[in-house]
Amino acid sequence: MRRNRAMDEYTLQALSRALTHLIFRNGVVEDLHAEGVCLDDKTMKQLNCDINNRVYTLLIIWFNGIGEEIDSLERTLNFLEKYYGLNWKPAKYVDLLIR
Repeated sequence: MRRNRAMDEYTLQALSRALTHLIFRNGVVEDLHAEGVCLDDKTMKQLNCDINNRVYTLLIIWFNGIGEEIDSLERTLNFLEKYYGLNWKPAKYVDLLIR
């Protein structure tokens, strides 16, 4: 894994929120929430915060991590690739951008 350049806190926070919205919040999860299927407002807020914290943590390690953090991230990514999601359909391009 190659080391990327460091990223400032403002950019990390903004990128984390944007990725949380683009990847998690503005998809099927929001549809379920809007329909009241299984996610009330309190649960949705908890999920949004948890996902945002996890994305933020990964971004910090990816861009600003040092030594052991980078090595641990690489081991984690390799493990996940090897053991999880193997039965998922191949990813497809999704139009997420505001035009």
